[in-house]
Amino acid sequence: MLTRMDDIEEVPVSEMGEKYGSLRIVNPRADEAMLQSMKRYGQLTPVVCAKREGYELIDGFKRLRACHRIGKEALKAKVLEASERVCKAAIIQLNRLRPIRELEEAMVLSSLHREDGLTQTEIAVLLGRHKSWVSRRIALIERLCEEVLDDIRLGLLSATAGRELAKLPRGNQPEIAAALVKHRLSTREAVQLVAYPAEAEDPGR
Repeated sequence: MLTRMDDIEEVPVSEMGEKYGSLRIVNPRADEAMLQSMKRYGQLTPVVCAKREGYELIDGFKRLRACHRIGKEALKAKVLEASERVCKAAIIQLNRLRPIRELEEAMVLSSLHREDGLTQTEIAVLLGRHKSWVSRRIALIERLCEEVLDDIRLGLLSATAGRELAKLPRGNQPEIAAALVKHRLSTREAVQLVAYPAEAEDPGR
């Protein structure tokens, strides 16, 4: 699918768009580790951008955020010329050796399905995966309400907490999510809190 990328270019940070960042999840700990790495060693690997009127970042959001924090003005980038759907698929393909979170995959697949109009079968072919893999992830993301998805994208809720919240009715999720964020509960505590209302509503108990 990713047939060719041009030679590495120096791309000004100010010219990099971040619209695909909405399909990734912020991890504050990983961001801090990247910041320290960039301070100590500089940029070790190029980011990947799509060529548009300017440049649209596809992979390397932690490096870009680190650049903003340390005032670095440009990043080395491999530049890809591809369609919108291929750029989204590349988010998953470029991370096959270091897989991104299941929820991130789900956000990409849902975007391809809902925004780009691809069927689940077409997405499976595009990514070289089985249709059931696509279907499971799209089903996961559709069980989450938008408020919870926003909290996950911003790193306020962990991906694990999101998976647990997906077990609840969408109408119950914002209140539980707010409690998780407010009290900074651990993943284990999140599991227990999510399980509580389900147990309370079980008529067999």
